[in-house]
Amino acid sequence: MKYKYVIPAVVLSLGMMIPASANKIKNVFVVDELTVEVEMADPLTKEELNPAAFLSPGYKSEFTFNEGVEAVGLPIPQKSDGFHYNIYRIAVNGLETGPIYQISYQGQKPKTFKFYGGREQVDKYRDRYGSYF
Repeated sequence: MKYKYVIPAVVLSLGMMIPASANKIKNVFVVDELTVEVEMADPLTKEELNPAAFLSPGYKSEFTFNEGVEAVGLPIPQKSDGFHYNIYRIAVNGLETGPIYQISYQGQKPKTFKFYGGREQVDKYRDRYGSYF
């Protein structure tokens, strides 16, 4: 305990800034070719979910993709299923079968995912959420 103030002083003296608890993507799941679902470690902030920010000129999503995929809307919070929390759906401009996609939150290390299409994608969705969908 006597060292608890030493590390921040060293970090500050080096000019680095390390957030105390940076949010990150825990899991990624493709719902369909126009929707990606992410489970975050912590809830997104009110600012990240603010529709006014999305409509303002120069808005940039906190989520970035590869392969020309872009978020075309704000993350939409989803109801918890008792096992997964802090889940958000993100509308995208389209996914294709074949590429291995990546999603990153605030420039952090990306998570990979794949869109399978057709019956295989439906089965993966059903495996996650049950046969009532």
